[in-house]
Amino acid sequence: MGIPYLTKHLLPFAESVVLGPSDSECPSVRDVVIDGPSLVYQVYLRLLAWSDPSTDVLAVQPTCQQVSVGVLGYLLQLAKLGVQVHGIFFDGALPMSKRETRLARLEKSRHRLELFRCINLPSSGSRSCGVASVQPAQLWRSRSVPTRWKNIPENPFMVSAVYEDLRCRWTKESIADLHGELSCCLADFGEHPWAGITVMAPGEADAMCALVSNQTGAAVLTNDSDLLLHDLGPHGSVVFLDSVQMPGATWETVDSDIQGLRLSPHSLAGRLGMPSVQRFAYELKTSPHLRLPELIRKSKEDLGAQSLPNSYPEFLQEYQHDLGLSSTGTGRSLDPRVSELFWQYELPETYCPMDQPHVYLGILNEDHARRCAWEDGRFYRSLGYSLFNLSRPSSNQFTLVHEYVRRGGRIVADQITLAGAKTVDSDLDLLRKRLSLARSAFGNGLSPFSFWALFALSDICHHASASWTAPSLERFLARGFMAKRAEWVDHHLLAQIQAVLYSLRILKQLLEMTTRDSSTKSLFGDLPPLHILARSRLEMVGSFSDQDLVHRLVSCMFHTCC
Repeated sequence: MGIPYLTKHLLPFAESVVLGPSDSECPSVRDVVIDGPSLVYQVYLRLLAWSDPSTDVLAVQPTCQQVSVGVLGYLLQLAKLGVQVHGIFFDGALPMSKRETRLARLEKSRHRLELFRCINLPSSGSRSCGVASVQPAQLWRSRSVPTRWKNIPENPFMVSAVYEDLRCRWTKESIADLHGELSCCLADFGEHPWAGITVMAPGEADAMCALVSNQTGAAVLTNDSDLLLHDLGPHGSVVFLDSVQMPGATWETVDSDIQGLRLSPHSLAGRLGMPSVQRFAYELKTSPHLRLPELIRKSKEDLGAQSLPNSYPEFLQEYQHDLGLSSTGTGRSLDPRVSELFWQYELPETYCPMDQPHVYLGILNEDHARRCAWEDGRFYRSLGYSLFNLSRPSSNQFTLVHEYVRRGGRIVADQITLAGAKTVDSDLDLLRKRLSLARSAFGNGLSPFSFWALFALSDICHHASASWTAPSLERFLARGFMAKRAEWVDHHLLAQIQAVLYSLRILKQLLEMTTRDSSTKSLFGDLPPLHILARSRLEMVGSFSDQDLVHRLVSCMFHTCC
C-alpha cells in the first residue's frame, strides 16, 4: 500500500515529460517498463469514471473484456509513438512481509463493498456499462469517479485476464480486427506483440520493474510510490500513470502529445541534498506528522552507520532486488493466484516458512448481505490444491491451505484440509461423471461459455438452500434478472457463477501442472479464457438469446443435473 503521503510530498518536485517524440521543450521518454497491475487498475478507473451516469449501479463495473481492450489500446498508442516497452511485469507471489498489507487491502475492499451495498439500490436501468466500446478519450483524459460509484469494488478478475490476454489472446490478427488503423504500427513486432515481455515475476513485480529500469534507464510506468524506493540507477525514473494525459484526445481521435509527471530518485536526492529518497521515506514513515522542510532536514543528517536505528536496515531490505530467485515457472501463463501457490511450494523458506500455504481470493462484486459466493466452487479449488500437494515430494507437502475470503463482515482464513490420494481419485471420478452427465443433458452445439455457465449454474442449484424455479432461471439467462428488473439476488447469482468458473480455472491449471494423463487434462480442454468466463450479466445474456433453447436447457438442468 506504499508509504502514506510519500507521493504527496515528492510530486511537487516532478518534471513534466512527453511519452514518445516531442516538438515541445519537455523532456521525452522513449523507453518504459510497465507495472502491469498498476496499468490495469489505471485503465479500470478511467473507464469507470467515463461510464454513462444513467447506468444501473449493478451493471456499472467495467468488465474484463473492456479493461483488456483498454490496456490493448494503451499499448498500441505507445507503440505508435515509438515508445519501447522493455517489460510488463505482474506479481507472481508476495513475500511474507506483505501479508498484513494484503489483508488490509482485502478488508478495505470488503468495507467498500459493504458501503456500496448499503447506499445503492438497483434502478430500472439494464444497460451493462456506459463504455461498451473503449474510446481514446476514456484512456487518455482523467475524470473523477462519480461519488455514487466510488465504493464499487474493483473487478477481482481483471489483472489475471489482462495478463492472460497479453500472453495468449492478442495476436496481430485479433488486434487488426479491433484496431485496424493502429495495427500497422506492429510491423516489427512478433505474432503475439507483447507475449515475450509480459512476465509473471517469481516475486513482486516491483523488483523486476526496478531491475530493468536500472539496467536500461527506462522510466517505470506505475502508480506505486514504492518504486521510488528501489534502486533505479542514475538514469531510471518513475512516471505516475494517473498523471499521464493526452489533453487533445477526443472521443474518436488521439492526435496530441501524451504528457506525464516524472520523478528520478537519484537526481531528486541530489537536488534536495539528501543521501537518498529511501532515507526520506524512512523519516516520513517514522514521523508522518512532520512537515516537508523538517523531513528534508532530518534526511540530510549524517548520523553515521552506528547511529542509525536497527529498523533502518530492515526498512531498506524490502527494496533490495532479490536476484537469487529462480526463474522457473515465470514463463508459464499461470493465473496469479496459482502462481503464488506454486512459489509457496517451490520456495517455502521465502513465501511460507513454518506455515501452511495461503491463497487470497479477491472480493467479488456480490451482495454483502448474503453468504460469500466463494463458497460455491470450493470443491473444485480443494481438489486442485490436493492434487498439486500430492504431486510434490513428501518433504514438500502440507496438510492445509488457508483461503482468505469474506465471511459476513470479516475477512477470515478458511482452513481447507488437503485430501489424500484415495479421496482425490474418488473426487476426480465424481467430477468426470458430473461433466459427462452435463454434456449428455445439454447436448452439442452450445458455445464453450454457454456450457460451462450452465454447468456452474447447475452446481449452484444443486447445493443451494434457496429454491429457484425453472421459469425464474430462464428469465435470468435470457434477460439477466429473475423478476421484473435486476435486483441484488441477480447480482449475487452472477458472482456465484463467476466463483465456480474461476474455481474450475484454478483446478484446470493445477491439473495441467500435476498430471500427464491426457484424458484428465481434456476435462477442461474447452474452458474459455478469463475475459469470457468472467462475463457480466448483460454479456452473459448475449450467449442465451434463443428463448426456446434456454427453456430446454433449464429443463434439462432441473431434471438431470440438479
